Amino acid sequence: MKLLTLIYMGLLIFTFVDGIQKGADVEDNEFAEFEDLDDEEEATVEDEGDAAFEEFNEEETNEQAANEEDSDFTTGDNLEDDEFDEDEFENIEPLKGVNKDADLKIKDVPLHFRTNWDSYYLEFIMVAGVLSYVLNYLTGKNKNNKLATAWFRVHKEVLDSNFSIVGDDGSGDTVQNGVLMKDSESRYLIWCSGRIYCEGMLVELNFLKRQDLVSVMAKMMRPTSDEVKITVTMSKENMDTFVLFIGNKKTASKMGKEMNDLYNFCPERRSGDKFGLSSSLSILAEMGDLAQGIIDSKIQNCLNAYPEMFDYMHFSDQYCGSRPSTEEDQPTKMPETTKVLIFNFKIPGKGKSTIKDVEAMLPMMKMVIYCIDKVKRYRLSREGKIKADKSRAKFVESFEKLSHAQRQEASQLRKEEKIRAKNERLMNEDDPDKIRKLEEKQRKQEAKRRSSSKQKQVKIR
Repeated sequence: MKLLTLIYMGLLIFTFVDGIQKGADVEDNEFAEFEDLDDEEEATVEDEGDAAFEEFNEEETNEQAANEEDSDFTTGDNLEDDEFDEDEFENIEPLKGVNKDADLKIKDVPLHFRTNWDSYYLEFIMVAGVLSYVLNYLTGKNKNNKLATAWFRVHKEVLDSNFSIVGDDGSGDTVQNGVLMKDSESRYLIWCSGRIYCEGMLVELNFLKRQDLVSVMAKMMRPTSDEVKITVTMSKENMDTFVLFIGNKKTASKMGKEMNDLYNFCPERRSGDKFGLSSSLSILAEMGDLAQGIIDSKIQNCLNAYPEMFDYMHFSDQYCGSRPSTEEDQPTKMPETTKVLIFNFKIPGKGKSTIKDVEAMLPMMKMVIYCIDKVKRYRLSREGKIKADKSRAKFVESFEKLSHAQRQEASQLRKEEKIRAKNERLMNEDDPDKIRKLEEKQRKQEAKRRSSSKQKQVKIR
């Protein structure tokens, strides 16, 4: 009876353990390929006696082994990669269809750069812009240098024959000749001195900013020309008192409003055809007979023969630059004036000047030399001299009145500012005694100011 009970209990335990093992195998199916276990166990009961008891013990042993294996795999899941024991996987079968002896090879994928050029379009644009700017700078700089050198080479003979010093930059202790001063990449200077009737002459070669790509693109929309500006400073005793301007209509209108001497002494504008010149020119003269006395046949022929080169000429004994744009900028002192002859010429080509165009400007320089001698010889009539002196005295008087009014206005503003400051200090004061003292002080000052103004009025009467 006891034997049968043991056999029956052994069968129940076997069935229970087998179910647990199969459930564990289903849950741990991730390790099914790596486990070298026999999932199917055949259980046969050959003998109901001793054989059943031995089989029962054997099942208990298998159950313990299965539990140990499950615990090993469970702890292995929690291990990190660097703590795996390689001996645990020695008997694991490889995956089907995988050759464990085969080496892992990574195929080199070539980088086709040309197929990705569209990703670098911004860099290409920047590089192209920098190269364009550098090339334009070099070519524009060289062209301006060639034009300046060509102008100086062609005109040097005329300058040497009229001035003892041509091209002195003033940098050394000794006088130098033949120096073409470079003020910028588009502006060159030549200083000449040592001639009768004048103190000196400054030649400014103002070329287009060909070295600046932005300026070049702007000039494409609005073409302009290279210019040559010549300023002759006359000796005080070798030029009479008059103001004369001859130039293109557009330039004459602009200069008549901007220049101080033209605005004050040349209010009327006349057409050039009345004096034997082109109708495209305008003349601003202080007196009517002044233009007829200066513009003779030689000047007429030169201006009519080269109209594309001429811009304007400005003769003045009251030259002091541009007039102030507003009354606030009006100087309080009378500006210093100089006697000058200013010529402005345009190099032909309208921005596309060549060396031949520069060489063709030699007659303009000869006209400048002629005008120096012409102005020295010219003298106003007695009536013209009186009229010129009156206009200058009137200008000085009006300037002094304007300056006096500006000084009075500035003084009044200062007084108002002081009164405002005193009132603010009075309002910010908390002590009633101090407030009373300040009010009494202001009343005394006001009474004193009124009494002094009455005394002045009595003296004037």
